[in-house]
Amino acid sequence: MAGAVRPVRRWWWGGALTLAVSGGLLCLGCGSGNPNNFIWGRNPVFAPDGTRLYFAQNLSTPSDQVTTFVSGFDAGAIWRIDVDGQNPTRLTPDGRGPDFFPSVSPDGTLLAFISGEHGQYDVWVMNSDGTGRRQLTFDVAADTTPRWNPDGLSIVFVSERSGNADLWRIQLDGSGLEQLTSFPSDEATPSYTRDGATLLFASNRDRSNFDIWAMDAGGGNLRQLTRKDAAGSKSADGGPNASPDGSTVLFERWEGHWQIWRVNIDSTGLARLTTGEQHNGDPEFSPDGRSVAFTSSRSGWWQVWLMDPDGTAPRIVTGD
Repeated sequence: MAGAVRPVRRWWWGGALTLAVSGGLLCLGCGSGNPNNFIWGRNPVFAPDGTRLYFAQNLSTPSDQVTTFVSGFDAGAIWRIDVDGQNPTRLTPDGRGPDFFPSVSPDGTLLAFISGEHGQYDVWVMNSDGTGRRQLTFDVAADTTPRWNPDGLSIVFVSERSGNADLWRIQLDGSGLEQLTSFPSDEATPSYTRDGATLLFASNRDRSNFDIWAMDAGGGNLRQLTRKDAAGSKSADGGPNASPDGSTVLFERWEGHWQIWRVNIDSTGLARLTTGEQHNGDPEFSPDGRSVAFTSSRSGWWQVWLMDPDGTAPRIVTGD
């Protein structure tokens, strides 16, 4: 089953990675169903009780996985799996999607995600078992990377409907659409601290460098957490995720490869957690802060992994 998708200018995948979506056909509802073939297992997020992970599965070639270009022919589906790698379950129904960027509601009952089901990329919501799909946004501009407000009543996301990539928020019932940023820069990959007081995101407002920024959830008090030494740096930061106590922020940095870094919320203590020639990204603290879910290409494909918060003890969750 296939459907046409409208070309878009950019898609924030992970940090500042650009996706040029071609106006071809998307293979809707694809997926192998084999838990050992989770190709492009990306964007893992924990269930609130920490026992399960939700992630996006894509079908792609190995060469696509180690470049900054992703084919518009990729198919996406949302999956759920136990943190020990057991009981993989596909949640995107056959013939629906493609679906990407899952985000779990604070009570664990709902998933927000991005779907290209109707030929454009919009915010959707479904029950955590995959039932009850419904569309929240309907703009022809690309909407990406949704994240729940910890109050469970609204969702923040990135949209180009204002002419460039800005942060927007919408209520769970589809009302109250609100633009949160209107900078001349591009913003990407928003997420809240667990208390809902602070909104973290990536922005290229400082000398065209993508860095991690924070602002109060209601707007104002803008502060920069990471900073490059020179303008126009080839290094790019994105995908911030705060520890449960809000003291530490994990993020991914592009320097020829994606690697996971951390920084304190006061912008001190910058440290790299992963190394090597393979890509590592999409970091997400567990609800108790004792482990970090992430994706890595170290096995030859993007797979979902876990590690300790200091970057040690990596163990694979999807694939073998």
